[in-house]
Amino acid sequence: MKQYTIRTRNVPLSLHDAVITEATVTGSTIRLVFMDGIRDLFKKEAVWTGRATVTISNVDWDTSSLVRFGESTYSVCPIEQLSQFVQMGRFEIVDELYGYRQLLFRCMWLTDTTCEAVELSLSHVSELVIRWEDEPVEAMYQSESF
Repeated sequence: MKQYTIRTRNVPLSLHDAVITEATVTGSTIRLVFMDGIRDLFKKEAVWTGRATVTISNVDWDTSSLVRFGESTYSVCPIEQLSQFVQMGRFEIVDELYGYRQLLFRCMWLTDTTCEAVELSLSHVSELVIRWEDEPVEAMYQSESF
């Protein structure tokens, strides 16, 4: 019998609890901006970074989706609608999954009148590029222990 063990990857950055403040779709590229930063896990303790951007190129729109979940229903939305969600309320990533040429962000979308789950699933053939500034936006995010 043959065996192969898939090792858990330690990703040194996390978008968990990060708030998307801007989303743009241009051609086959999607760019997400996090004005309040993301989690930097390079050190022993997680720290919040300053402003960060995530760029995903060569997205296959035919196999990518943006799904909005209601209490008992769901709707598939155009990916371009992500920027409207971000502008209309708080759009926070609560879970992130990385697979072979795939990303899945589970998010909460909060407005004055609603709190809904939204999933952004992206199929891509290029690397994910994350850029960030070192200075945290707020001192309260500087250090967290796990």
